[in-house]
Amino acid sequence: MDDAVESSFLDETTESLLEQSQQNAQGMILATIAVLDDLGLLPDAWADAVAERFSVAWGMEEPWDASEFLDAMLTNYRALGAVVEQPITIDGVASATISGFPDEELCELFGVSPEDAAVFHCIAAGIARPRGLVWMWELLDDGETRLIVTATQE
Repeated sequence: MDDAVESSFLDETTESLLEQSQQNAQGMILATIAVLDDLGLLPDAWADAVAERFSVAWGMEEPWDASEFLDAMLTNYRALGAVVEQPITIDGVASATISGFPDEELCELFGVSPEDAAVFHCIAAGIARPRGLVWMWELLDDGETRLIVTATQE
């Protein structure tokens, strides 16, 4: 038996590990949505429950600025492999366009449409709400998603 290993996990670059981690994270999200659908459970209820738990992890439920919240969420989307394009804030409305989440090839692999995967955005909405914000998203024709954050109207 040959003890020499030609290629090992130790040979992976930080960049390739990051890409694998991003694909694994997106895959876990998509697999969860697919399994919930297979079981006849509502992915919306899952997103609400995850939002509730994540909201607690974010700490104090106090008002946030829309651009501050968008920036925090864009960090999370980038960690999942999304590419951020066009972040802007005008008159208290913060928005950005992202691509790469969900990854269309992973959606196909896991049998989840990008439209169904959009339930993931509900998590951010649930985190935004107790912080005095409204989180919205719009799926665009080119596979991009526009994310929009505004202050709650009082």
